[in-house]
Amino acid sequence: MPDSGGPSPGRAWPLSDAAVASAGMCVFALFAHTRLPTFLLAAGGLVVATLAIQHSMGGRWSAAAMFGLAVPSRKALVVAAAACLLGAGLGVLYRVVTQVGAAPAALERFAFVAAIIGAAEEIVYRGYVQGRLRRLGWAAAVALAAAAHTAYKSALFVFPPEGVAIDLGFIVVWTFVGGVALGLLREFSDSVLPPVAAHVCFDLIAYGDRLMAPWWVWS
Repeated sequence: MPDSGGPSPGRAWPLSDAAVASAGMCVFALFAHTRLPTFLLAAGGLVVATLAIQHSMGGRWSAAAMFGLAVPSRKALVVAAAACLLGAGLGVLYRVVTQVGAAPAALERFAFVAAIIGAAEEIVYRGYVQGRLRRLGWAAAVALAAAAHTAYKSALFVFPPEGVAIDLGFIVVWTFVGGVALGLLREFSDSVLPPVAAHVCFDLIAYGDRLMAPWWVWS
């Protein structure tokens, strides 16, 4: 499969660029729910991630190549349509398991916020990180991008509010499994569109009727 990491003077360091960006995102996730002054650590992590991505581009904006956002092929569009069904189905399953009804009665404002966050995560992890690591082979790229996303997602839950119990093992396992599936969609279609579509559809169904953001959402 073609390399979509994008041209840059930093081509020799796909691992370091992706690792620094992923580490910055983890720091952001750990402290995103805190107040000043520790919230500054979250802001710093986001800046570090942004600078690592900028270094990959060598000072030139080439979003299509860097994030897998080139004009999708017909194959990518077909896979994206199937991914929408997959994401929606998993959203229904999530709602049934959490006993909130199979489908939302309406789409509240937070559903769209959740969808935007989900799309951003896919662009970063299945787009940038996985694309940057494709030089290592598609299997390693899929696994490492899934691991990076799992680390980020788990970091969001490390400091729950008092009295809230979190099963981190469950989050780690299923985030990684889901990340691998989304990564395979990206590799099969050679586009980030299918994983974005799947994640957006999942979030719209899973959180469609939520009036307020869960505590673990960026704050």
